[in-house]
Amino acid sequence: MSTQFVAVQWNPFKKKYDLILWLGNLLFLSTFTITNLILFPHHNINTILIRGLGLLSVLLLHLILIIGPLSRLDARFLPILYNRRHLGVSMFLLAASHGLLSLLWFHGGGNTDLLSSLFLSNTHYFSLQFFPFQTLGFAALLILAMMAATSHDFWLGFLSPLWWKAMHMLVYLAYALVMLHIVTGILQFEDDPLLISLLYAGMIILCTLHIFAAWKERKPITKQKDWIPVANLDEFIENRAKTVCVNQRRVAVFLYDGKLSAVDDQCKHQMGPLSEGKIVDGCITCPWHGYQYRPEDGRSPAPFTEKVATYRLALDHSKVYIDPNPLPEGTPIEPLQTGQASPLKKDQPFFIGWQNRTNKIQLAFLKKVIVTFSGFLLLMAVTTALKQQKISPYQIDYGTVRKVEGWLSAKPIPMLTVLTGKDGMGNPVFKSILLVDALKHGANETVNKALQGASSARVSIMGYVGTTATPCGNGHPESSVACFTTISGEHWSPIMEIENGTLSINLLPMPTIKPMESIGAAKKQITLTGEIIDPKCYFGAMNPGSGKPHLSCAVRCIDGGIMPVIKYQANGIEQFALMLSETGTPINNEVLPLIGLPIKVMGKLSSYNNWNILYISSLETNPNKSWTSSAF
Repeated sequence: MSTQFVAVQWNPFKKKYDLILWLGNLLFLSTFTITNLILFPHHNINTILIRGLGLLSVLLLHLILIIGPLSRLDARFLPILYNRRHLGVSMFLLAASHGLLSLLWFHGGGNTDLLSSLFLSNTHYFSLQFFPFQTLGFAALLILAMMAATSHDFWLGFLSPLWWKAMHMLVYLAYALVMLHIVTGILQFEDDPLLISLLYAGMIILCTLHIFAAWKERKPITKQKDWIPVANLDEFIENRAKTVCVNQRRVAVFLYDGKLSAVDDQCKHQMGPLSEGKIVDGCITCPWHGYQYRPEDGRSPAPFTEKVATYRLALDHSKVYIDPNPLPEGTPIEPLQTGQASPLKKDQPFFIGWQNRTNKIQLAFLKKVIVTFSGFLLLMAVTTALKQQKISPYQIDYGTVRKVEGWLSAKPIPMLTVLTGKDGMGNPVFKSILLVDALKHGANETVNKALQGASSARVSIMGYVGTTATPCGNGHPESSVACFTTISGEHWSPIMEIENGTLSINLLPMPTIKPMESIGAAKKQITLTGEIIDPKCYFGAMNPGSGKPHLSCAVRCIDGGIMPVIKYQANGIEQFALMLSETGTPINNEVLPLIGLPIKVMGKLSSYNNWNILYISSLETNPNKSWTSSAF
């Protein structure tokens, strides 16, 4: 009879590992999502998922990178290291979901393909402050995709362990790109010091652990031809190794059955440290993934073909010496007899994943780690949901198609003027709703077709209206464009998406009550400072925050014909004004390079019912910043 070693495939430990991993992922995502929906029910589910997936991906990336040094500092962490590739692939899937959802959400639905929009929506590549941070995340995702695609052992064998390992060290470049993606993106607009502190704490912990692990493993590097000492015989532990660095190579010297053998320290699988392994069933077993080698010749047992270099040993008065010149890989060499029946030091527990058993000490430790990390995930999910940048309180009610009646006009902008009630004197009160088409397109063409050359018409429109989570008068006074109350008592934001183009617009007979002339006289030249937004997203389609994180979406919307709006402060109240040229023509193309930036604008301010209209004479980035760019 004969036996042979067989490859370990999917084993019970891996199944438990992945089950715990994905339960933790679901725990974080569900907690983050539910917390958002309870505290901020107006938040868009897509925005919540983009943030939640991004946060979880960053947490897992930190975990992946600290497992290595933690395992070198404390062997009890080795069970977490055992299936780290599955952890890496899972992290990539979450990061890819974050990236794909962001790409579709912010760059889709416009008049430009996704990748062109990604790289060309923000072209400030030579500005640190306004750098297009999304491209950094895209580059990091490409690296992570390459690593996930080549994680299987087929690629390790095809590329060779050295090249495979070198390629997978690019994870540190991906980590740097992810950190830059965060620092130059959303972090610029987070004003809570806790979130900023958590990010930098993660980077500091990661760097510190790597430094400590490297310091622990430091050994003098010798370059000589003479035999050099390894250790005293009584320092060895049965079935374990002592390490020595010779000619810039680490060598593992194992004691087993009263014998000593020395092999190169690097496992041929993923270059794991054989010196931290153990002799199991007569074979040196790598602590990372359980690959095995015979100590007497450095060869893997049949049918496997991996092999490592071997070294000669000598014993002189209980002092073990090693010849620094390696023998060719797989060279048999007679083990050094120690003359001792049993070691003075007892062996310590050792984890091997494919054995499907964990000693009590490691099991108790792992339970504590899992419970602690689960609690940390819950705390992070709730904390980040509470402390995240507050986003727009408006939303478009896409669950309800409404029929709204009013007076349709195309100039100065596509508007539907509706009767909202009466004032204290009994006079009718009118408010105007900005009309937009589906996705990231303005309603100019649709409204002009419906009017058929007329300046205005009474119509009914089927579509989706914007609502607000903040009642009118509570931070959003009646005079503000941000909110108004309808006859039915609902609080609306001044935006409406037409359901199906001209098919949703029906002409109605003109009533006896008509809107009064609503265009106010332009004021003298004024100067405003603020930020250009697209009103569709801000007033409900996507709940954006401020600045660069939502710049690309605003670029796509305004490039698609939605009128640009400047958001500014007046008497401590957030105000908005539609932007037109001095002659009342659209300036969408001119403002594209300045969207999402702090700007200073000069012009004449007028009114159109509840809307302000700014007829612009000059527009530039805020001169208080490091650079300026004129749009006129």
